[in-house]
Amino acid sequence: MPQVSRLFVLVNMVMLGKFSAVLSLVVVAIIAIDGSIASASSVNETKVQAGIGNSSMAMIAYSPNQVEIVSGQSVTWYNPTAVAEPHTVSFILDNTAKADLIGPFAIPKNASLSPLVPDSNSEPLLTPDGTAIIAVNKRAFNPIVIDSTDGVIPLNQNANYTLTGTEKYVNSGWLLPKGLEQTYPGSGNTFTVTFQKPGNYNYLCLVHPYMTGTIIVM
Repeated sequence: MPQVSRLFVLVNMVMLGKFSAVLSLVVVAIIAIDGSIASASSVNETKVQAGIGNSSMAMIAYSPNQVEIVSGQSVTWYNPTAVAEPHTVSFILDNTAKADLIGPFAIPKNASLSPLVPDSNSEPLLTPDGTAIIAVNKRAFNPIVIDSTDGVIPLNQNANYTLTGTEKYVNSGWLLPKGLEQTYPGSGNTFTVTFQKPGNYNYLCLVHPYMTGTIIVM
């Protein structure tokens, strides 16, 4: 049902004074369809889409972008799109531990750089003087945790991590649709986090920083 039609139905019900269980169901249906908020009070795991759409139209968003759960429950993110548009689920709990997506790294002048994917139309991007390569930061590309002591904890692809709330940085690594992982070798499909401590946990996509979401743990 289009957005305008849903609101029209809701307004008419309010004007008629039908504040009943039916109205409650309509409100819940609107929330679920709009993808703005979800509750996991009666289940142990909630699934969130990282990216929405198909090969002809893609939306850079999490759906739902706000989830309410209780401590001890889990949220799993996955990329459902039909194209290899990467996304991350990145919790930056301490700004000093933020990882940039791109970083220059010095390389020997005589080094020979080859594309990771053979026979692909790709070429290393170097600085004008040829002394550094512009590359994706490993700590943005791979699943990783920075703990409270600045310890670096690498995670496996499709990781299942228990977040205690003491971490500085928790990153899913690049998430791609199932079957398209080799577009960016080393990418995963899913990321699951179990939340142990109540609070609001904001996260974003390092590839698309304007793509944000929130987990509310009660």
